[in-house]
Amino acid sequence: MRERFRLSPGGRYPHEPWFHIGSLGVTTTWLVVFGSIVGLVLFAALGGAGVASGLALIQPNVAALKLWTLVTWPFAYPEFSIFHVLAIFFFWYFGSDLERNELGRVRFAWMLVAFTGVLSVLTVLFGSVLDPGYLLAGLGMLEMMVVLLWIAQWPDRMFIFNIPAWLFGVILVGIQLIQYLGYRSWVMLLVFVVGLAINAFVARQFGLLDRFAWIPQVAGPPQQKAAKPAKAKKRKSSGPTVVAGPWESSTPTASKDDQRMDELLDKIHAEGADSLSGKEKKELMALRERRRRS
Repeated sequence: MRERFRLSPGGRYPHEPWFHIGSLGVTTTWLVVFGSIVGLVLFAALGGAGVASGLALIQPNVAALKLWTLVTWPFAYPEFSIFHVLAIFFFWYFGSDLERNELGRVRFAWMLVAFTGVLSVLTVLFGSVLDPGYLLAGLGMLEMMVVLLWIAQWPDRMFIFNIPAWLFGVILVGIQLIQYLGYRSWVMLLVFVVGLAINAFVARQFGLLDRFAWIPQVAGPPQQKAAKPAKAKKRKSSGPTVVAGPWESSTPTASKDDQRMDELLDKIHAEGADSLSGKEKKELMALRERRRRS
């Protein structure tokens, strides 16, 4: 039992988890999910009012603003509904894909911090003008930004009920707008629309949304010095030397896949995710899928 919950460090590649708890690789996405679960537990233990006063972004006036709530509001749950659980699930589902296939744990974490900061500043700005008593809490708004970013990144993927991702995104945005307009929630409406535009710009700076060339990219992802290829270490053998022959061509496919995946991950680690061509990205996804099935 102790072995199952033993902590072990993550790998050296940016697309690997921070650490492991047993067989679970704890990524940035999982850390946010764990934080949200803790928020729900606090709701049950302290009640909605206690959570709201300590973690939610309440904007009575700028002078009374609690600065830590600018980053804690995604984990604050003043109330509970099934939609909060769905928001956590969808954040995990789509966030994991973005983190695993595009950004890696560190860059995805910084992007989430940037997204949260943008939404916080907009809430304070619009709330102080339109509704000084406004409250921002729960993972829903951040989750919506992540889901729509995933859709914008891969608009042609087929979604549930065989609906293209881009069409599902249009439906999601339409539902949000109707909801905000119907409830006359002008602050949330402005935070959503303006936040979506600014966060698209933020995502572009992290190397995403390549097909949207009209979104300015101030600077590409930081380029690191190319890593020198590791020299193969000669193994000392105390036994007889095996002579290479035609049977060498029967090397298991799994080892070739691992070698190719290491090459692609080394390239990402050295030059960033943008260094991979479209063909190489598809190849990396196929290799990961093959390893997952094996």
